[in-house]
Amino acid sequence: MIDIPFGPHPRQRLDLHVPASGSEGVIAFVHGGSWARRDRKVVRCWYLLECGYAVASLGYRLSQHAPFPAQVRDVNAGLAKLSRIAPEHGLRMDRLGLLGLSAGGHLAALAALARDVPDFAPDPGIRIRAVVDYYGPSDLARSGARSESALNEAVSQLLGAGAADAQAVSRASPVNHCQAGSPPFLLIHGDADTVVPVRQSLDLHARLHSVGADPELIVVPGGGHVRPRMHTPEIEARICRFLDHRLKT
Repeated sequence: MIDIPFGPHPRQRLDLHVPASGSEGVIAFVHGGSWARRDRKVVRCWYLLECGYAVASLGYRLSQHAPFPAQVRDVNAGLAKLSRIAPEHGLRMDRLGLLGLSAGGHLAALAALARDVPDFAPDPGIRIRAVVDYYGPSDLARSGARSESALNEAVSQLLGAGAADAQAVSRASPVNHCQAGSPPFLLIHGDADTVVPVRQSLDLHARLHSVGADPELIVVPGGGHVRPRMHTPEIEARICRFLDHRLKT
């Protein structure tokens, strides 16, 4: 099923793909694009269908449509819609994971970690049991270095007036929402990423480990941002093993 609405804006839609043999779990995919480009139709995880998972690709309003936190609210609204339609599609929402790339990794991490922030509008009945975060920014306060000008510009557009407010920047950063009970994470990042530096995943991994969240980290030597080396069959198999371990056992 495609173009399932969960809000009035054209971007507030989801596409649901279910394996022909039925699903053993659900993975919500959140696309990247600096919070300002691309859409849910570009899905980078079709292999999950072969692993037995339904894939729900979530749309969200871009930064030019609405400032943060509209984006994470849309992810949460999409998950709520998915939960409502789960019975008619045989979806195992008790086996729910998120997978996001770049800006989508940021939103997936934030939606999973900030379940106690009312302004992000999480559905309290939804439990996210695993997150795969591909080279997502985790600490937006650290995006202002001169060497990270592209990320800094994207963050400024995302946060709007909030970009000058340290508290607002902190609230938008997944690294500041890690706490006991946070779901397991698989973080994947290239050490040659010039768009989102690898330290963003290193910092999130360390913070998750400090609260007992049992994170896993893959650092790809020579891996860049959205480059083929980051999406090899070996890494995809590792993702399937991670999800199988966290969702099916």
